[in-house]
Amino acid sequence: MIGSVLEQNGWQQGTLFSDADAIRICTEIGATIKQPFVLIVASQSCDIANNNLELDPHVEVYAARLIDKPNGNYQHNKNARLLHTKFIQRQPGAGMSSEKYIEIKAFEKHFVPKALLQGFVPDTDKQMEEYDVRNFADWLAARYSRPALPTTFNNRIDAADPRGALRDKIKKANSVLSGMYVEILPFAELKDTEQYQVNLLGTVPADFDGDLAKAEAALTKHAEILRAANMNVTQRLLKEDEISLALIRRFKRFYYDDLSYRAEAPLPAEVTG
Repeated sequence: MIGSVLEQNGWQQGTLFSDADAIRICTEIGATIKQPFVLIVASQSCDIANNNLELDPHVEVYAARLIDKPNGNYQHNKNARLLHTKFIQRQPGAGMSSEKYIEIKAFEKHFVPKALLQGFVPDTDKQMEEYDVRNFADWLAARYSRPALPTTFNNRIDAADPRGALRDKIKKANSVLSGMYVEILPFAELKDTEQYQVNLLGTVPADFDGDLAKAEAALTKHAEILRAANMNVTQRLLKEDEISLALIRRFKRFYYDDLSYRAEAPLPAEVTG
């Protein structure tokens, strides 16, 4: 009952390996990773606990790099290819802890056989907080579930901002927003003479205590791109705990990065380096 053993040992989504165990694991599976790095479990907790090795023979892990500080454009699941997040590092015997920021790239994933993992336990001195685990899970899901927006909608943005100048301005102001969502009416391919109506929703974390005017200004910069593409835009800024399920079901997460890669790179970002 190998899945049950892994569950009892404490393995779940978001747990981390000790530095020594991370190196040992990578050696065992033949993965060459430039040091220093941390190794994080990505598999969903129920999949880890599944005892059927024919269905779930491996646990998926990601290698992450320590960084000095996060870039707001890569936090809160804003970029489907790159995530900046954090974990808490406890100092053994010192009764103290500190936040450690990390960068995770979508292609730096590896598969650890469950039979191998059962000989290891998580590093209890390294832990991701609940919000960061949930954010990590959302980021993983976005690789496959992020919406495909109408081609005409995307093309109009590219035509209005061919060199990405407006999008570059957004990157400088975007750190305060946790997410960007759009409701596109109609959600269809339009003729040249027809106009999109766009409801633009920007979010900040529920515990946000920063400058809401600055967040509103960042949202306005997003709206300016859509207006430059001759779209009729309304905008709204909300804290994450102010959003109802009915509201969010109407909206789709918006990744400007997808437009950049689609226009500039014939291969995915992880292939083009």
